[in-house]
Amino acid sequence: MQYLLTVSGPDGVGETVIEGGSTLLDALIAAGMDHMEAPCSGKGLCGKCRVRASGALSPPEPRERELLSEAELAAGLRLACRTCALGDVVIQRSVAGEAAILARGVSVEVAPDSPCVAVPLVLPASTLDDQLDDESRLLRALAGVLPSGRAPFSVRFSALAPLAAARGPSGLTAIVAGTEVLAVEPDSRPRRRFGIGVDIGTTTVVAHLVDLATGERLGHRSAVNDQRAFGADVISRIAATIERPDGLAELRGRIASQIGGMVHSLARSAGAAPADILTLAVAGNTTMLHLLAAVPPAAIAVAPFSAVFTRARACSPRDLGLDLPESCAVFLLPGVSGYVGADIVAGIMAVGMAERRETALLLDIGTNGEIALGGADGILCCATAAGPAFEGAGIEMGMGGVAGAVDSVWTDGSNLGSTTIGGEPALGLCGSGVIDALAVFLDCGLVDATGRVADAEEAAFLPAGIASLRREGGPRLYVDPAAGIYLSQGDIRQIQLAKAAIAAGIEVLLTRAGKSAGDIDRVYLAGGFGSALDLKSAIRIGLLPRELRDRVVVAGNTAGEGAVAACLSRDRLAECDRIRELCSYVELSSRPDFNAAYVEHMMFPEAK
Repeated sequence: MQYLLTVSGPDGVGETVIEGGSTLLDALIAAGMDHMEAPCSGKGLCGKCRVRASGALSPPEPRERELLSEAELAAGLRLACRTCALGDVVIQRSVAGEAAILARGVSVEVAPDSPCVAVPLVLPASTLDDQLDDESRLLRALAGVLPSGRAPFSVRFSALAPLAAARGPSGLTAIVAGTEVLAVEPDSRPRRRFGIGVDIGTTTVVAHLVDLATGERLGHRSAVNDQRAFGADVISRIAATIERPDGLAELRGRIASQIGGMVHSLARSAGAAPADILTLAVAGNTTMLHLLAAVPPAAIAVAPFSAVFTRARACSPRDLGLDLPESCAVFLLPGVSGYVGADIVAGIMAVGMAERRETALLLDIGTNGEIALGGADGILCCATAAGPAFEGAGIEMGMGGVAGAVDSVWTDGSNLGSTTIGGEPALGLCGSGVIDALAVFLDCGLVDATGRVADAEEAAFLPAGIASLRREGGPRLYVDPAAGIYLSQGDIRQIQLAKAAIAAGIEVLLTRAGKSAGDIDRVYLAGGFGSALDLKSAIRIGLLPRELRDRVVVAGNTAGEGAVAACLSRDRLAECDRIRELCSYVELSSRPDFNAAYVEHMMFPEAK
């Protein structure tokens, strides 16, 4: 049977028909009305897909009662993935916190020379003595005005009809990318043209608008990835393409629609038409690019973890389901492997690692920990299954970097202090807050080297405000008792697993390169988590070696910066291909030394 689902929130009321017996999460996804976190992809593990629901609902099952208190259930809170609709249902959606998304990163010097250009021409009229066809006439004219080696060899079929209409003294403008004329416009008057660099992260999406002639930054758009209801990590997203009948199409549609919306919004902000966007360069991890391209990514999730493609692609908007004119040249940047993607290649280009003969380390710690070590003589890369804990997922009180998330924690020995994003009342812990809190608890002696939560009487010192309380499911260490914000024993184990994976990955790459941590000249911390990370706390928990304390550069959104550079410069676009060839991928799962290092790094280091 079918029932009515009503969703009300700050942006109005929406209604849709849903199938009886479906979970609220599945119903919301099918209706495109989901705006919630579902890090475990609806498996009932994380407890984050909370909604306030009323109507004909299935009774709370045991898992819901484990994750929700009786008071929360009495107030109408339910887990969307565990609650089924047995009749008409009403869901009250709350105002989501505004994401604090990192948009910018290291500055990349670029001489604007776009890989897609607009060339104004006036073609000489054909005569009885010169009946050369318009296509050949156009290609000959372009060969006469473009630099050597840059003249196109063909005209896209869809441009032939506009070419016929562009005859006459007013001339035309040819949109040229590589060896092809993408489009023809019936006017030779020059106008401002734009490019967009896009970084598709598993968690967030960022798009930057630039002037292709000057390189000027004109604005950006950023948002949480619209695929988030399908899980917090790439494995969950891949699983959704396998387990859901239309999963791949759903995921592709979400990201294509989101990027298209950002592009149109940016164009409007610059007073431009979509046809004025000539170049779109896209960076992202390998799974995200497969999803955008609607290429099944299933093989990435199972040994030997091989991708369908990692090379750079030049695409039309239609290839990717983007609502953009065919005159826009879309470039998917190259990756290295199934788990070291175009985001890392773009990041290496952005920080200049491949240009210097020094030993540099690039760390992009997110839902997947990606590591690159080396320089102009070669770069070793690996990926570690860090999981989403560093981004707040998988942590009982964890959340993304939104207003109200505790982002820093400290103690002066007598008191415990913390801050939240935006100065809002504390709602939970984001990744940097989790790392800070754990470092404080280690210093206090409330967490020992094995990760065990100690009793209060075992602590070396106990600042006011910290409480270690034994509850069903294990002890809790309170970061903000008044707000009920805590780290559980299970949370600490999750962080141990994640930090051990990163630290072991660094150690294996150093061993493979015949180097030690002291040989690293520079460390680039990329991504939102890296930019918010307190270096002292990261070293205290053993995430980074102590030797790197004074060599760290906070690099920001390197993937986004690399994408912008690639859309502005054909040389930078080509450099991404060179970097791909310079990189060697090290698969950690089959290496005994990684397993040994992983176990060793599970321990927390002693304070120094």
